[in-house]
Amino acid sequence: MSEEEKAVDAFSEMNLGDTHKQSGENREADLNTSCKDTVVTIGATVPTGFELTAADEVQEKLGSQSKISKDRGKIYFEIPVISLPQVHQLRSVDNLFVVVQEFKDYQFKETKGDALKDLEDLAKKLPWSDPLAVWKLNTSLKKKKTRQKKGSQQSNMKKQKLDDDMKDESAVKGLHEPLQNIIGLASAEIQDAQKTDEVTPPNKDELSDSNKESTSNGENGSGDCQKGEMEGQVLKFRVTCNRAGDNHSFTSNEAARDFGGAVQDFFQWKADMTNFDVEVLLNIHNHEVVVGIALTEESLHRRNITHFGPTTLRSTLAYGMLRLCDPQPADIIIDPMCGTGAIPIEGAAEWPNCFHIAGDNNPQAVKRTANNILSLLKQIQSKESLSDSKPIDSIQWDICNLPLRTGSVDAIVTDMPFGKRIGSKKKNWDLYPACLMEMGRICRPRTGRAVLLTQDRKCFAKALSKMGHIWRKSHTIWVNVGGLHAAVYLLKRLGEKNEEAKSK
Repeated sequence: MSEEEKAVDAFSEMNLGDTHKQSGENREADLNTSCKDTVVTIGATVPTGFELTAADEVQEKLGSQSKISKDRGKIYFEIPVISLPQVHQLRSVDNLFVVVQEFKDYQFKETKGDALKDLEDLAKKLPWSDPLAVWKLNTSLKKKKTRQKKGSQQSNMKKQKLDDDMKDESAVKGLHEPLQNIIGLASAEIQDAQKTDEVTPPNKDELSDSNKESTSNGENGSGDCQKGEMEGQVLKFRVTCNRAGDNHSFTSNEAARDFGGAVQDFFQWKADMTNFDVEVLLNIHNHEVVVGIALTEESLHRRNITHFGPTTLRSTLAYGMLRLCDPQPADIIIDPMCGTGAIPIEGAAEWPNCFHIAGDNNPQAVKRTANNILSLLKQIQSKESLSDSKPIDSIQWDICNLPLRTGSVDAIVTDMPFGKRIGSKKKNWDLYPACLMEMGRICRPRTGRAVLLTQDRKCFAKALSKMGHIWRKSHTIWVNVGGLHAAVYLLKRLGEKNEEAKSK
C-alpha cells in the first residue's frame, strides 16, 4: 500500500464531526474525494540561510510554491492532505506544523492587559477543525509506521545478525586495504569514543538569536470534555510561544500562559508541559502572528546519525550543503573532514547515483563514521530494500596530503574546523590555505566545485584571496549554527590556464 493510500485510509477513519452516514462505495468515494480536495498550509522550520533551498525541494518533490517568512528559518506551503506522508520525507526541514491561521499585520493593543486579552479572544475564533483533523491523521500515520517498523525488525532480526557478522569481518579487513578496494563499510565493532565534529547540534530555538521561547501550562479548569474527547480520552496539550521583536508589551511567557488558558477553556483539554498529545504553537515576529499545531515530536535533522559527539552537523544542514553543489549522476563527492559522517551519509541516502567518500585525520572520527554507515545499512535492510548497500566509503587520511589522483573529484562538501572545540584559530591560518590548495589539486578543473562551512570567516577570506588562480567564490550563505554566525561558501574550480598564468 502506497503512502497516499495509507493517508486516504487514515483520513477516512477520522470523525470530523460533520460527515453524515453513507453506505458502501458512495461513502468511500466521497471520503477519498474530500481527502484529495482538502488543502492545508504547512509550516516548516529550516536551517537559517537555506530557506530558498528548502523552497526548491518543496517545489521539486511536492509541486507546491513556498512562501518564505520574514522570520528567518521558516517557510510555508500548501498541500493536499494526502500528501502529508511525502512532507515528512523532505530532507531540508527540521520541524513541521500545520497552520491554523496566519495574520500578516496583527495590531497588538498598547497595554499589556489589552494585548493579552486579545490573544485570549483570538483562541476562541480560530478555525481549528481542519488543522486538528490533519494532526489526527499525522498521529495515525506515525502509529501505523511504528507498528510496521517493529514487525519488520522482528522478522529480519535473525537475518540481520548473520549479515552483521559477515560485514564485521569484511569491514575490519577493509580498513587495512587501499581506498579503491574498500567496500563501503568499516568495522561495526569499533567502540564509540569521544566525538570531534565542529558544530554543536542546534536546539529548536536556535533559528533566531532574538527568538524567545516559553511554554504554557494553561489554567486549571474542568468541564464536560465534549470538545476535548478524542477516542474516549481527554487530550493533553501545551502552548509554545516563539516571539521576536521589541515592540511588544508582553513577554513570551505571558503570551503562552494567557493564550494557553483560553485554549484550555475552549477545548477542555488538560495542560501537561512534558507528556502532551498536542503542541499548539504561537509564533510572533513583530506584527506577524502564526498559530499552528506541531506535526513533529522530534526534529527531523536527527536522522541517520546514531553515534553523536559533543558537536555534530545537522543532517538538514548537510542536505542543504549537498544540494548547493548540485550533484550529478556518477559524481565523486568527498568530505575530507567528515567528523561523524553526516554529509556523506546524507549524500548516499539522497543521491545514491553518486559515490561518496568520508575521510578524517582523526581515527576516532573515522570509526564513528563507520558505525553510522553501518546503522544506515541496517535501516535499509529493515525496510526490506532490494539493495542493502550504498555508494559510500570511509578512510583515514591527511587533509593536506589526500591519497587521491589529481583532478579525480567532482565535488568537495565539508564542515571546516571552527577553531573553537577542535584545533584553534591560530592553527587555521596555516590549515585553511593548505586545505584549499590540496582541494584544488584533486578537484576537476572547470567543472569541480566545493561547498565549505566555517565560522572562522576572516581566516577563510584571507586564505581564499591567495587561491584566486584555483578557486572562484560563486555564492555565500550566512547561517546560524549552534548560536554561531557562520557561512557556507560555494566555490568553483577554475581551469588550468588560470594556474599557468599564476605560475608565470
